[in-house]
Amino acid sequence: MPNADADDVAAAVDALADGTLPDADARVDHDEVQASLPIPSIEGFAGERSVLARCGWTDPRDPDDYANAVGFSDADADAVLDAAEGLRGRGWGDWCADEPYADLWAGVRERDGPTSVVVNAHGNPGDALLLESDPFAVLDGASAAARAVDADYLYLYASEADEAALERARDAAAARDYGVPVEVVAGPDVYRAAEPTMAIEAIEGNHRLEARLRPPGPEVEGIYGNPTVVHTARTYAHLAGAIHGDAPETRVVSVTGDVADATTVELAESDTVASATAAAGVDDFTAACVGGKFGGITTDLDVGLAPEDLDEADLGTEGVVEVLGEDRCPVAFVGQRTNVASETNCGRCVPCREGTTQLTEKLRDVYDGTYDEGGMTELMGVMESTSICAFGRDVPRTVRTAMREFDDAFEAHADGDCPSGTCAVGGTQ
Repeated sequence: MPNADADDVAAAVDALADGTLPDADARVDHDEVQASLPIPSIEGFAGERSVLARCGWTDPRDPDDYANAVGFSDADADAVLDAAEGLRGRGWGDWCADEPYADLWAGVRERDGPTSVVVNAHGNPGDALLLESDPFAVLDGASAAARAVDADYLYLYASEADEAALERARDAAAARDYGVPVEVVAGPDVYRAAEPTMAIEAIEGNHRLEARLRPPGPEVEGIYGNPTVVHTARTYAHLAGAIHGDAPETRVVSVTGDVADATTVELAESDTVASATAAAGVDDFTAACVGGKFGGITTDLDVGLAPEDLDEADLGTEGVVEVLGEDRCPVAFVGQRTNVASETNCGRCVPCREGTTQLTEKLRDVYDGTYDEGGMTELMGVMESTSICAFGRDVPRTVRTAMREFDDAFEAHADGDCPSGTCAVGGTQ
């Protein structure tokens, strides 16, 4: 119906309703069922479509759409544990980050007391995207996990800043019966609130979030002292795929920072960080912070996305690549990051609380002419080996990798020159 106006469309709808449509002038043969979004060869739609297959394709408010596309799993506990075998947690908000979790679940299943399952979607763009665009996949995986550990409660936890994700999570939680009560909890908009034990603190309603000493971990003493499993939305969505027979070795990666448009893409673990930045249209850059707020600084993006490859390159596995544009100063960047760490850490352990403060001071000293590389290296070693949670252990990575990649820039700043021309050196920054 070329150049159809409103009357033409209304007439066509009436004809469709009463069955009087004329025979077609032409016909296009196609698959009767299109289960995932077709991928055009344009930026932003690159990569795989498995965990993100239904984002933008099914209605995130309609459980029937998900049921028709995939079907909610009714697998029993043993079948879920079998599907989870070999799968690993994804993201720093996952208690089993980069580690298998099936054995931990089997242990939780045997423990006494009310058990909880937590979906930790706090602070990661990929997790927020899944709650916004495919919340039923997340709940499908999380409710399967609840069956596997015989859970009594299921919590969806996200940052109060992710309003759309929280709204979709509440709608999805109320849309059907998952076999376990589902509660949606908003946590404070601070980075540390994604750490698994601090997420538990937030769910319990504590206003001061502090990392918990471990052992024991949440699988022994979690919410209100009872066994709790904590995984990210990405982990549960991947589990849902495995239960339905689709568990590809992919990673959801978000590209942020100095980019025209922030992009989240799903890529094979055999792909590289460069594949992710290419999907975001990144051409020229100074460096990238790979692995979240306290990821590793690198100029080489030809690094695989598998956790082993990222670890070997001293980069993070959080699934976020922050691009630093050509006019950015890496020395200033790491100084700002350590300052944030010194101001926003929970204060529970001395290595993190005092270490981030001292590290920030040493980085400020660089601007005043003193580059104490040995002192910083020693301090960072203490922080990494003795901090009680990943917050304190990860901060040194950002500084250490920047020092390795941009040693000349640190030396230049100590000599009173900023190669990028963006810093005031030789005095107060």
